[in-house]
Amino acid sequence: MNWSEVSAPIIADLRNGQHREAYTIFSVGFALTLLGLFGVASQPVLLSGILIAATFLVFQTTIRLDGAAGTLESFLKSRNALGAFNTIIPDGGELWVYGPTAVNVLVNAPDIKAKVLSKGGRVRIVVQDPSSDAMRHTKNQLDDTLDFDHTLASSIATLRRMRTWGDCDYRLLACNPGFSLVVINPNKPDGFLILEMHGFSDDTITGRMHIRISRTDSLHWFDYWASRFNNLWQQGKSDNILTESRRSAQRS
Repeated sequence: MNWSEVSAPIIADLRNGQHREAYTIFSVGFALTLLGLFGVASQPVLLSGILIAATFLVFQTTIRLDGAAGTLESFLKSRNALGAFNTIIPDGGELWVYGPTAVNVLVNAPDIKAKVLSKGGRVRIVVQDPSSDAMRHTKNQLDDTLDFDHTLASSIATLRRMRTWGDCDYRLLACNPGFSLVVINPNKPDGFLILEMHGFSDDTITGRMHIRISRTDSLHWFDYWASRFNNLWQQGKSDNILTESRRSAQRS
């Protein structure tokens, strides 16, 4: 592990105002240790510093408890609150997506090509298998504001074209796990993901609950959901149909 991998989460925390008490107490403790070792600080000074650090820790804990409800609301977002998808597409990075049709991602296919695939990045996308027996149940679960069959067929056609643009592949999943998932740079310190819960028969797609989790927020839950995508990918089947555009790309 190099210095950049160690420092990146710390810098991100400081910019976002996270874990301030931990870094403050560490800094105070480190400074007091040095002063004590070199005999600069007397025992009363050292004890006072320890007391200040402990008081600050208790104070921060009280703030978090009092603001628990507000903190929960700050994590649970609507789709609109997360902003436009094209603003989070990683330049030359890695993009993983699962969605029943992934239509809200694939409308940004030109941006994905320009910002990811044309710069040597990697894209993996999973959508529903239109031949699956579970399709009827999936359509019943989701909102009815779009023509699911037509939208899925259009998404698969877009994915077939995207395979000719670079390191892009997709798979078809027989079941709907009840959530959608976008993972950005899963193997980098700045990685984050957006988890969308499908609910049942929502009035609109934008009303679903979304949670954004970065590696610096929770490495455990980030790794957990990134692993869920890997499982979806392994369960999905390859679509071996080659479009004419891909045949032409292979011949050239």
